[in-house]
Amino acid sequence: MHRASRVVENRLDPLLAARGIPWRELGRRTLLPARQIARLRTPGANPRLAVAERVAAALGVTIEDAWQLLPRPEEAP
Repeated sequence: MHRASRVVENRLDPLLAARGIPWRELGRRTLLPARQIARLRTPGANPRLAVAERVAAALGVTIEDAWQLLPRPEEAP
């Protein structure tokens, strides 16, 4: 039986808004290319660990604060 994949909830938009940080500034702080920042803006963004660490460090949060694994549909209450 195939298990459904986990869905990642991208929380970058509200984190940036709460801190008053524009996306361009996030790019400057992380030294990530504009194309990578554009990919991070998508709701389903699921970056590699190294990218997630850079972004979280630039925002002063944990990786889990920026992205959360949602339960599989069969695990949902």
